[in-house]
Amino acid sequence: MSLPDPSQTTGSPADYRDLGARVWSDSVPSGAAEALPELYNSLLATPGWSRYFDDTEATGACLLEDPRHVLLFTVAGDTIEVLNKFFDIAPEDAARACKALFRALPQARRIHLEVKFPPAGLRLPKRVLYATDHMVIPLPTTVEEYTASLGKRTRSNLRQYERRLRRDHPDVTLSVQPVEGRSEELFRQFFAWKTERFEPRHLTTYWRDNPAFAARFVQLLGDRGEAYEAAVDGGTAALWFVFMIGESMYSYQGSFDPRYEPYAIGTLMHYWVACDAIRRGAARVHLGWGPASHNAFMRRFGAVPVTATRLSVFRSQTARLYSPRESLETARLRFGPPAKATYRRARHAAGQAARSVSARARSPHGAGGEDAG
Repeated sequence: MSLPDPSQTTGSPADYRDLGARVWSDSVPSGAAEALPELYNSLLATPGWSRYFDDTEATGACLLEDPRHVLLFTVAGDTIEVLNKFFDIAPEDAARACKALFRALPQARRIHLEVKFPPAGLRLPKRVLYATDHMVIPLPTTVEEYTASLGKRTRSNLRQYERRLRRDHPDVTLSVQPVEGRSEELFRQFFAWKTERFEPRHLTTYWRDNPAFAARFVQLLGDRGEAYEAAVDGGTAALWFVFMIGESMYSYQGSFDPRYEPYAIGTLMHYWVACDAIRRGAARVHLGWGPASHNAFMRRFGAVPVTATRLSVFRSQTARLYSPRESLETARLRFGPPAKATYRRARHAAGQAARSVSARARSPHGAGGEDAG
């Protein structure tokens, strides 16, 4: 693995030997971004994903030793946003990184960080913002083992769907198509099929609602993506966009010609792509996240939920009081409409807390002690 080279960057890092950490507060050392795919096997921990999903670029980096970690971040006001997402880090190493970041950036009162371990393992002042279940298929070493692991009804349905498709259209092939230089063309076909299937149901897609989001996805696809093409009778019947990151395949977006919807070709594509991932040596297939109906559907293919929790980590307990809006929004998301009284109490308490520390907010030491330092 190519490791970051501190000598090939502008600016000197803050070196915290007691934490085994170095922090570049306003630059990213050479090699840091390039190390992320091999280090974490996570598309969501790459700079490409930050540009696509968050529309942001890293402005700093925190490097840990023993074990080695690379965390890219940006700063907005008093908040450090760690851009790595859905990546493996132990609670004690996350704590080391947070302490180093707070030392290097004294104006910061909180750090936004996503973790896969239970939040209670992080022994720092924090607030749980929300949790997301990512659906992941743990892959065995052979297609036969994978198929046997599926439910009896799922196996029966897959056999029936494929038999019917090949009976009516004997010429069916699956191949991986190059994306470089064709990402816009492939996305246009993908989007046209989505629109053709959705409009009769009076539905729209977030691609239509957010063209800038679509443009960034095209860039991500061109940089790191591949396209699985199902060809039927010599013509393209389905496209599935995937990203191979180390031993992980990310299969997040797919669409198909509506003429083949009666053959359940979308269901077949999920299965075919997982089988090919095994042949290519992948250890897992990530199927994204979504509402309960999406997750239930993905379970049919052997996917299990892997929870990622978004946290606000605070410099001190006192620093929690400087983010009343975040506290209110968290209460609203957690308790929902039936708990309006609880929400109002939380809002009132947060308002009182904010007013009680307003004088401290004007002090350079208003964030409190170095609890997380």
